[in-house]
Amino acid sequence: MFIVRVQSASSQRLVAACKFCRNESARKGVLAPWADKGQTRHLQTTIPRSSILSDPENKGQQQRGVNFDTLGSWNNRLALPILVEQSIKKGKLIPKIPLEEVGTASFIGRRKANEDRMVIKELKENLLYIGIFDGHGSSFAADYVMEYLEHHMTYWLSQTKNLRTVLHKSFIDVNNVMTRHLAHYFIGSEIFGTGTTATVCLIHDSSELVVAHVGDSRAVLCRKGGAVRLSIDHDPDDPDETERVTKHGGRIIQNSQGNSQVNGRLGMTRSIGDTELKAYGVIAQPHLKSLEIKHGYDAFLMLATDGLSFVLSDDEMVNIISSCQTPTEAATLLADQALHFGSEDNCSVIVVPFGAWGKYIAASNSLQYRFGRNLFSKRD
Repeated sequence: MFIVRVQSASSQRLVAACKFCRNESARKGVLAPWADKGQTRHLQTTIPRSSILSDPENKGQQQRGVNFDTLGSWNNRLALPILVEQSIKKGKLIPKIPLEEVGTASFIGRRKANEDRMVIKELKENLLYIGIFDGHGSSFAADYVMEYLEHHMTYWLSQTKNLRTVLHKSFIDVNNVMTRHLAHYFIGSEIFGTGTTATVCLIHDSSELVVAHVGDSRAVLCRKGGAVRLSIDHDPDDPDETERVTKHGGRIIQNSQGNSQVNGRLGMTRSIGDTELKAYGVIAQPHLKSLEIKHGYDAFLMLATDGLSFVLSDDEMVNIISSCQTPTEAATLLADQALHFGSEDNCSVIVVPFGAWGKYIAASNSLQYRFGRNLFSKRD
């Protein structure tokens, strides 16, 4: 048992959040250091010690009497700071996602140049912008979008609070502006045909997640130890994508390796850039996905270029990341494993930790990937 004192309903929620904190002082009956002791006087309540212990066997499985809609306590947790105001509003613990805890890795692989680009920054208070871009034809489009997409998002954020609208408008705008730039300065050159994938996430108050993407760079969420794909590969094998391309006069042609391409040139049906193929149904309109982050169940978000997803399935990538102590270690190991399994492309990955980071490290299905299948066949 430990005793805390509360003053108001808001303070009660704050104190209730304390019971799930792994801080050692809480285990010894002392209020966690991040709580404002000035708000915890005059009234008192008693909380059983058993209710502050969560997932003691580190197996990520629900046990009787344990509330898993909380951060919990396990050996491999990250010491994430707490967003107190958001936690009070939600009535449950909401951790802040520090930029320094986000893991990244980018390897050139067997290519002559690395055309992958990544960005991780705070657009404004409690709004994270995380993006990964896989350029083709040159790195120009990936460089351009990495630098200028945020300016369009900043503008649309001043016009609306709807993050889906912000991302949709920004993707269209950055494509149109880059197209005019290419037409003015690079018409007739190889750079004029450059393009890039874009997989971008906005995270608001560590609880609202919105994903927008074009192309085949993946976004995958680890929820309850399993992989939840948040993106769709925009490739010519998708019937809906093929229908749009053919309606615009484009053709789907297989190359010598059996891979489908638009007009025999591009292996994706949506991208930013690829100006010459826009008339044939290749569009910059992003696919959008939004959801609430559940920190008691969600361990991390992963963004990866196709240098990884070509040789590793979503489940395999999630299991590799779950085996690591930190997001940085996870990103490095994952990119390295993709090269080990035969990827010839640039390999880039971003790992964003959530509240349940490390919770599923001992899951029984961890690291069940097979070398032979990864080396010789494309993953789903």
